[in-house]
Amino acid sequence: MQRFSHSPYSELKNNPRSPRDKKMPKQSRFLKILARVGLVLLLLIPTYLSVIGYFLVKNAPTNTVETYYTGLEITGPSGYSISATPENAESEEAALFECFRLMLNDAVYTPGIPDTHVGRYTVTMLTNTEPEQYTFHFAPTDGAAYYTDAVGVTRRTADNSAEYFLNSPFSFELYAESTPPVLTTAATDEIIPTELSWSYRTEDGTFSELTRINTTQEILTYPIANDVAFYFSLEPSSCTLTIRDGNTLLHSGGLQNISLPQLTQGKLLDFEIEAGYGQDSRNNYYGHALYRFRMSVVEAASFSLDMTAGAFGDYFMLTCHNVKNEDKLMLSASPAFTSTPIIFKRGETVYAAIPADTVGPRRLTATYGTVSQSFELTISNRTDAAHHSFAAEALRGDWKTVLDSALTGRIEAMGAANDNGLFTPQGAFAMPSASATRMMRFGDKMTIENTELTDSSLPFEFYKASGAVIAMSGGKVLATCTDGNDPLGKYVIIDHGAGLYTWYCGLSDVKVEQGDYIRIEQTVGTAGKTGIGLSQADGFMILATWGKTAIDPQALRK
Repeated sequence: MQRFSHSPYSELKNNPRSPRDKKMPKQSRFLKILARVGLVLLLLIPTYLSVIGYFLVKNAPTNTVETYYTGLEITGPSGYSISATPENAESEEAALFECFRLMLNDAVYTPGIPDTHVGRYTVTMLTNTEPEQYTFHFAPTDGAAYYTDAVGVTRRTADNSAEYFLNSPFSFELYAESTPPVLTTAATDEIIPTELSWSYRTEDGTFSELTRINTTQEILTYPIANDVAFYFSLEPSSCTLTIRDGNTLLHSGGLQNISLPQLTQGKLLDFEIEAGYGQDSRNNYYGHALYRFRMSVVEAASFSLDMTAGAFGDYFMLTCHNVKNEDKLMLSASPAFTSTPIIFKRGETVYAAIPADTVGPRRLTATYGTVSQSFELTISNRTDAAHHSFAAEALRGDWKTVLDSALTGRIEAMGAANDNGLFTPQGAFAMPSASATRMMRFGDKMTIENTELTDSSLPFEFYKASGAVIAMSGGKVLATCTDGNDPLGKYVIIDHGAGLYTWYCGLSDVKVEQGDYIRIEQTVGTAGKTGIGLSQADGFMILATWGKTAIDPQALRK
């Protein structure tokens, strides 16, 4: 019988894998599972923290700060600002604070603000934390207000909630009647009152006294250019003016018809104006104003004339120095002119264009305030006037109607009534055509054989020409006519400023439109056979008017 020997050594020899090696796969699997569980737990940590944080906050005691108003600041439409606090319960400021606090607490949402609520106030409500910004809108006749908060939400306050504000001195900017009268001189200087009291009617029908008033006890000095005149923005019911030269009384009475001796440079006068505004059923205000001040003649007015002798159809240009208010300039002539001068201001200088429309000697007087200056003028007939006689068949158009009434009526209707302020006539005017022949001049006499038209004076120039007609100076097209049957034919009227127009009539076509700005020598049309003219030739007519008076176009070319 064969015997076998069994030992650990022999087993290890026959099986190279040990028992420890057989356990390794199970341990590796366990470690992998453990790693996966740890990763999941790691990913869930933020969730655990959030849940824990929620329960901690949920179960923690609440710690909030109560917000309450401590004051307010208001800025009105004109920039006037006030502040109010509730510290002194009996004060107007405390009542104003309480008014706005209640308006904010009792408001309801509204989609918009009505057009009636134009009084816009910026309101800052001060709190124990952060200030709150609002824009309030008021109407003098509505006891409720509208406001918009910082995010643009609009609300309407409760009825009658704004009445304290509307009837308080703080709301004066809502009422037009709260503006006290303003007194200015002819030089537009505003005179500060010495004393002024002013009351205006508020929303509830009572009167509130204006407290924000600018006065001075100092005797201020204002310039005067020999134009002693005063203007109130609101006409007083009673007014007295006293003017003294030292101890000499120069004037005592109203603001009208002030008569003073001609003043000289450097003269210093003392003034006192007292004005009263009575309260009656027509007024929503009453008050009293006193002004004490001095005026010094610092720029005496003076006048100069470009010429003193001219021919019929010319014009005189009066230059007025140190005339601050052209509306107070007075011009007169003896014997009188038949037309009204055009007065216009450019920069600091005032001018007056005076057409020479009447033959003979004239005494022209310019008056501004207490200053008067006279000029002796001589106006003669034209020495170069020609006489033209035509057979009826040599002419086209109705010359008699044009010269008797049509042209006069057109000038009266379309001529300038005053200065438009847009332009200033610049330099010498050009001829209206480079190649035209002037057949008739301003002031020439016209006769049509075997008709009633005899020795009629021409208020225009007539040219025989073909081709372009050009602007004699720059300006703006005032009007055009493209109707060839018009008595003046097709025409263009250019406004050169200061009431000066030039008319280009009898054209075959018009190259510009109303409202166009025209430069000198720009083409405005083409010579033609519309309106009055020579039957066998193209031509055009040139008319110049200053105001409502025809002048000689040649005078503009000098």
